[in-house]
Amino acid sequence: MLIQRMRDGTEGIMAKIIVGLICIVFGLFGFGSIGTFLNPVAKVATVNGEDITQQDMEMSVERRRRMLMAQETPFDEDRLREDVLESLVTRTVLSQMAEDLELYFSDAELDAEIVASPAFMVDGQFSGNLFQQVIAGAGFTPMSYRAEIRTDRLFDQMVTGIAQSAFVTGREAERFEGLLSQRRDIAFIKIPASDLLEEVIISDEEVNDYYSANLSDFVTKETIDIQYIELDRQSLAMAYDIDEQELQEYFNDNKASYSTDERRQIAHILVETSKDTDYEVALAKANTTYQRLTAGEDFASVAREVSDDLGSSESGGDLGLNPRGVFAPEFETVAFNLALNEVSEPVETDFGFHIIKILDVESANTPYLSEVRNEVEESYRYEVTEDEFVSKSSRMAEMLFENFSELETTASSLELEVKSTGQVNSDSEHPLLSLPGVTDAAFGPDVLLDGNNSDVLEVSDDLHIGLRVIDHMPSKTRSLDEVSSDVTYILKRQVAAKLAERKAQEVVDAIESGSLAQYVADELGYVWELAPASSRFEEDVDPFVLSEAFNLARPEENKESIGRSRFPNGDALVLRVSSVSTSEEREVQQAELAGINESLARQSGVNDFDEFQKSLRVESNLERVN
Repeated sequence: MLIQRMRDGTEGIMAKIIVGLICIVFGLFGFGSIGTFLNPVAKVATVNGEDITQQDMEMSVERRRRMLMAQETPFDEDRLREDVLESLVTRTVLSQMAEDLELYFSDAELDAEIVASPAFMVDGQFSGNLFQQVIAGAGFTPMSYRAEIRTDRLFDQMVTGIAQSAFVTGREAERFEGLLSQRRDIAFIKIPASDLLEEVIISDEEVNDYYSANLSDFVTKETIDIQYIELDRQSLAMAYDIDEQELQEYFNDNKASYSTDERRQIAHILVETSKDTDYEVALAKANTTYQRLTAGEDFASVAREVSDDLGSSESGGDLGLNPRGVFAPEFETVAFNLALNEVSEPVETDFGFHIIKILDVESANTPYLSEVRNEVEESYRYEVTEDEFVSKSSRMAEMLFENFSELETTASSLELEVKSTGQVNSDSEHPLLSLPGVTDAAFGPDVLLDGNNSDVLEVSDDLHIGLRVIDHMPSKTRSLDEVSSDVTYILKRQVAAKLAERKAQEVVDAIESGSLAQYVADELGYVWELAPASSRFEEDVDPFVLSEAFNLARPEENKESIGRSRFPNGDALVLRVSSVSTSEEREVQQAELAGINESLARQSGVNDFDEFQKSLRVESNLERVN
C-alpha cells in the first residue's frame, strides 16, 4: 500500500508542499548525468558503497555558487562546500531508497513536465532555444537535467507516500477545532515600566559594576570607508554608437537566431509499455483506441479516459505548441508529417504506443529587422563591446597594481567614476558589500592593513570592480564615560520592570483576597482594558495579551481566572478571564473539520518524512575522502 501511494501520489494537496519540502531538505543541489571514464574517478565520499565523485561535488558547488551570485547573496566558500556535500549525501541515501522501493517516473511524464514548464516558455509556448539556455546557465546538459528532474519526482513520490500515510483521529481534530474556535472575555491592565523610571536611583558603583561585567556589549564594530570603481559591460554596451549598416549586416549574419521554426500544437494518447505491462495487451489497447477515434469519438474525451500520460491527459492530451527536437524521433517524424486535425495510427516509441493528433500548425517565420530590433540591438551592442570590456578589465588590473595607493589615475584613464561607501562594517547593507568577494577583499590584510588597491574583482561576467580602503576605524571598547548614560538607563529599566511586576502582583493579591477588581484598579489608579469574546487571532488585541490570556486556566463557573505576566520590553501585565465559550455553529465546525484534520495529518506526515530521512542518514555507511 505504501509503495503504491508513493507511485500514485504525485498530485493533489500534498503536491503543493512537496516542492518547498524538497527545496528545504535538499538545498536546491542537483547531480547531473555523469559519464564514465577509463581512468579512476576521484571521489569525495562513499555512501553505502556508492561514490559521490569529485565531479559530482564540483558541479553542485558551481550551481549553488551561481545561484547565490545571481541572488547577490554573500557566502563562505568552505561552508558552501560542506553544505553541498551534506545535501549530496542526503540525496544519495534517498535515491537508494527510491530504487529499493522500485519507484518509477516515465519518460513520457518527464517530457510532458519539461514542455509544460513556464521557465522554458516564450509567449506561452515551449521554446527549445530557451530550454537550452536556461539549463546551460544552471550548469546542466539536457541529459543531466532530465536525470535531475526524474530523481526529484521519485523523491516527490516518496515524500507523498510517507506523508499521506499519516493520520489523526476525529477526536484529535475535534479537540483542535474546539481550541481554535474558543473565545474568552478578557480584561487586562498594562503597567508600563517607563512610568516608574523616575522612582529609580542608580549609584555610580552599580553603573561601574555593570560596565565591568558586560564589557563585550560595549565593543564597537570595525568600520571602513571603501573607495571603488566599477567597470560595467552594460554601460559600455549602451554607450556604443550603432551604425545602421553594421547593425543590418549583423542581423543578416545571425538571422537564423531570430527566426522561428515550424511549430505544431500536438495532442497524443499514450498507452504505456513497461516491465509491468504486457506488450500485446498494450498494443491491442492502442488499436482499440484508434478504432474508437476513427469511428468519430472525441479525441480529448478519449485522451482523458485512456491516456497513461498523467501530465497531459487532463487537458485532452494537449502537449502545447512545440518545434522539432522536443520529442522522440519516431513520434516527431509522424507528428510533423500529419495534416491539421489528422489522427495517426498507433506510433511506437520507447515510452509505449502514441496516437497523435495535430491541433494547430504555426509556420516557420523569418522576421524583418524592424520586428526584432530591440533584441538584435542588445545582442549587437554586447558583441561589439566584448573586446573593449576584456581589454579595459585587463588594463584596469595593470593600473590598479601600478598605482597601488590610489584609484584616481585608473579611473581617469578608463573614464570611470570613483565612488565611496562611507563608513561601513561587515554587516552593513550597502549594495557594494552584497557583491561576491567584496567584503573579503576589503577586510583582507593586503587592502585593509597594507593600504593597497585590490585586484580586479570579477563579481559577475558583466561587472568588474577595483577598490581600496581610505579610512579604517578598528573595533574598540567604549569607555565608561562614553556609555555611562546608556548603562544607567539599562539599569533603570531593569529595576523599573521589577517594580512594575510588584505592582502587578499587588493587584492580583488584592483580587484573590476578595476585593472587587474594579475597586482595586480605582484604588491603585489603573484602568481595565476590555476585550470581550476574543479569539486567539483577534486583530484588535495585542498578540502577547491574547497568548497569555489563552494560557490561563479555564475559570470555574461564576468565577474568574486571574494572573500576571511580563511583556518582552519589561512592562507588567495583569489578566482576568471571566468566561470561555466555543462556537455553537456546529454546521460551520463540521465544514471546517475535514480541513483541520487534513492540515494536522499533513504536518504529521512532513514530520514523519523528516524523521525518515534522518534515520536513513544515521543508518547509512558513510566514508568521507579527505
